[in-house]
Amino acid sequence: MPGYLPFAGALKLPAYACDNCGFWQRHFEAPPSCPMCLDARHVVPQDGWRFRSEREAQDAFPCHWQELEPGVWRFWNEPVSGIGPSAYLVRTDNGNMGFEGCPVFSEAALDQIERLGGMQVLSASHPHSYGALVQLQDRFDPELCLPAADFTWSAALQVSWPYDDFLEPLPGLELHRTAGHFDGHAVLFDRTRKICFCGDALKFELDPKDFRRATTISAHKAFVRGVPLTVNELRHYRDVFERLDFTQTWTPFEPAANVGRTEVLALIDAMLGTRPHAAPVPLDRLPIAKR
Repeated sequence: MPGYLPFAGALKLPAYACDNCGFWQRHFEAPPSCPMCLDARHVVPQDGWRFRSEREAQDAFPCHWQELEPGVWRFWNEPVSGIGPSAYLVRTDNGNMGFEGCPVFSEAALDQIERLGGMQVLSASHPHSYGALVQLQDRFDPELCLPAADFTWSAALQVSWPYDDFLEPLPGLELHRTAGHFDGHAVLFDRTRKICFCGDALKFELDPKDFRRATTISAHKAFVRGVPLTVNELRHYRDVFERLDFTQTWTPFEPAANVGRTEVLALIDAMLGTRPHAAPVPLDRLPIAKR
């Protein structure tokens, strides 16, 4: 039954954010270590662990927000330590959906979400961009939709709507599991706006004069360590992206308005035609640019 929390007491524990990566844990005191930093896709802090309470994180990392497209809001922290993803709020006639989490939401940012209609559904592409989902769940109690394949990373959260490979939690908003970067990595496709929120399936470098315009594109298993995806992982990515008619591709860091399905498939096809790599490819060197 939606909303039934048989072990809700566990979610009353304080939440702590890792200063090295931004991953949140619920613990009776500052945690002894961070599982995200110890994962092979990340690195451990060189000078030891530091964990911040919610208030400490709010005081240290100012939160900002902006409406990038009509009905689509971005929330981010600057300055910030750790991975530093953005959070997105997508407004629809059937309710609002949050996707990804910024490292910490200020009280003013949470109030802004409240003014925009709150949040009925919440999800994220993968654990690197969970950010402060704990704050959104505590404040708005949305349906939390996460892939079952990444359930092991959700100890600080209450997953109310697990899914396997596909879910449409609100009309016109589709979650598609790509796997690859994480076993449960997923993208959010907004059919109406033709935006694909691609998580860490892709990475862009942006034009320093235009933060909405990408100049390079890449795909990777582990960005920090420069580990490529396998051939089968790339094929799975292609199967998913080919089904989605998108003209914009937004990562948790770069909302690229000039990259769509055509460019993404061109990158993947080029990588499948040679040895997979994690290097950034200039957009004007993609095969599609020569046609």
